[in-house]
Amino acid sequence: MTEKTVEIKISGKTIQAKLGETIVNALWESGIADSVKTGCAGGVCGACTVTLRYSDGRQGGTELACMKAVDAEMEVFPCPVEPDDPVMPVSHPELSHLQSAFPTLNRCTKCGSCTNSCPMSIPVMDSVLRMQKGEFQAVAEDFTTCIHCGLCRFVCEDKVKPHTMGLWLRRSLGLSREAKIEKNEDNNDWEYLLDEDPEARLEKARHYRRKGNL
Repeated sequence: MTEKTVEIKISGKTIQAKLGETIVNALWESGIADSVKTGCAGGVCGACTVTLRYSDGRQGGTELACMKAVDAEMEVFPCPVEPDDPVMPVSHPELSHLQSAFPTLNRCTKCGSCTNSCPMSIPVMDSVLRMQKGEFQAVAEDFTTCIHCGLCRFVCEDKVKPHTMGLWLRRSLGLSREAKIEKNEDNNDWEYLLDEDPEARLEKARHYRRKGNL
């Protein structure tokens, strides 16, 4: 059975694509893979962010080319995505820490574009409002399913970075927890093996490997 093909445009260039395959796959098969940046090809990194328009009048939007299926009358426009500088998490985060690390936090105009763009159905805008109130535990729950694709950041005209802030808060809250580890025989073995200087540790490890005990 012959697969149905459709015409789509990539930055004005017309190509033939199989109906239902991803935009990235269509580009690869057409020999123009470099038309759109590609990273993970799994909907996570956000490198292949594109803006879509339909010549038949359907509503377009912002999508990931590695996840969005080709459709008739589709026009694809690559979006430049600049990487963010890493922001280290802090133990016991407070609102002042978040505002200092992400100065655009309070720019949110409640337009809802971030929520509409999220492929994981996260209530992004509501979560940003929770961030502004310092409700960090609730924010951490909101972003449990975040894949960090960055679509919410791209569509935000006010340069708010919801996905980055959500991940930062999750890491900071995780850093704040005091781990309670119950000691057992295995812990004692590890303490013995990791004690003293590197040469002594290596000799203990060799002995343990030969004998199977301490």
